[in-house]
Amino acid sequence: MAPVKISHVVSFSSQDPKYPVENLLNPDSQKGPWLSCPQDKSGQLRVELQLERAVPIGYIDVGNSGCAFLQIDVGRSSWSLDKPFVTLLPATMLMSRTDSKQGKNRSGVRMFKHDDFLAPASGESWDRLRLTCSQPFTRQQSFGLAFLRVRSSLDSSDDGAMDPTAAGNSELSQVSSEDPAVDHSPWLANPSIRRTFFPDPQMNTKEMTKLHDFLKQLQPGALGRSANMVLSAARRAPPARVASPQSHCPDPGPSHVDSTEPRAEEQCSENDEGRRKRQKVRHPR
Repeated sequence: MAPVKISHVVSFSSQDPKYPVENLLNPDSQKGPWLSCPQDKSGQLRVELQLERAVPIGYIDVGNSGCAFLQIDVGRSSWSLDKPFVTLLPATMLMSRTDSKQGKNRSGVRMFKHDDFLAPASGESWDRLRLTCSQPFTRQQSFGLAFLRVRSSLDSSDDGAMDPTAAGNSELSQVSSEDPAVDHSPWLANPSIRRTFFPDPQMNTKEMTKLHDFLKQLQPGALGRSANMVLSAARRAPPARVASPQSHCPDPGPSHVDSTEPRAEEQCSENDEGRRKRQKVRHPR
């Protein structure tokens, strides 16, 4: 649930100069509570707060400081001054009559959720809060609230505009997850560069399967980083480079025959010459 910040105080009925109402703006501060004026004996305390944005309210955490009852009404800053607020939380007891007279349990904490709010106001968006605190059981001590935290029923991802750079980062991360080579060369994420310098080749599925099986034999189990890089390089290579090892062996051509074996005409002439020499030896003149 996304927290909602209280931007400023619109109005209030009473405050102690030592413990002003501005202490409610920052619930994590150590400045103290908001208390009524010591000379105020009315037994009622009211404040109107402006939220930073209009949101549906899902949770309200209240730190008590001597109040017996608390009521929360909601409205909008765009309303006219004579339009009444809508009750979100009806008058709820924070201290009993006995505790109020004896001064016990003055610093209790109450956490109100969506089920505690009234239906007509719980599903709408509001940016104004009006808190009414009362202490009818004793008039001897000042009373008020220690802190106030408001949370919206919306998630953080739904509450607020999307960062323009987030869309670009998501696209880059999607490209990186699909292509392992992009992780090592971020500039390859540019579609124009990839289409110009690295067009997608026509893969030979049969030969790629043989290469994958061969890598599995070398490294049983899940393929490691080196094997994945080999497969990635093979996918990017032209089809001729992904061929079987037999295709890399050069076929013997006519030049190889001429260089390694004598021609047929030369063999015949050498045989005839040898035959004449043998005849001369057998039949001397």
